[in-house]
Amino acid sequence: MSLVGQSASASLTVTVTAEALAAFAGGIGASGSGKRRPTTFPIAWLTQPAVVDAVRQMATDRPSSLPVHELQTIETLAEAPLDRPLVLTATATRTDADRITLQAVLAEAGGTSLARLHAILRLVP
Repeated sequence: MSLVGQSASASLTVTVTAEALAAFAGGIGASGSGKRRPTTFPIAWLTQPAVVDAVRQMATDRPSSLPVHELQTIETLAEAPLDRPLVLTATATRTDADRITLQAVLAEAGGTSLARLHAILRLVP
């Protein structure tokens, strides 16, 4: 059965901390001591178990394939506040036989969007 056109979603609570920002900056070879945050930091949340499960659901017809990161964009709308619960809502959609598109929105609890994320994963045998 083809999964093309089908979607799976996940919603989770995330938090931005100074420690997580510094660790992420160090992991990408940037200095974590400056005031400028790594613009790609939100991508780390796409590896949370609930999001990974949504991606896995969209690849069940290709159990031996590995989802390989092909493209990502992150649109920052406003700086996420530190140490406050935020909501990340992600949707994985099987767009064709070989690709899963992941769309996510990071928002404050009141609904104000802070960032939009887009990633394309290619299912590689």
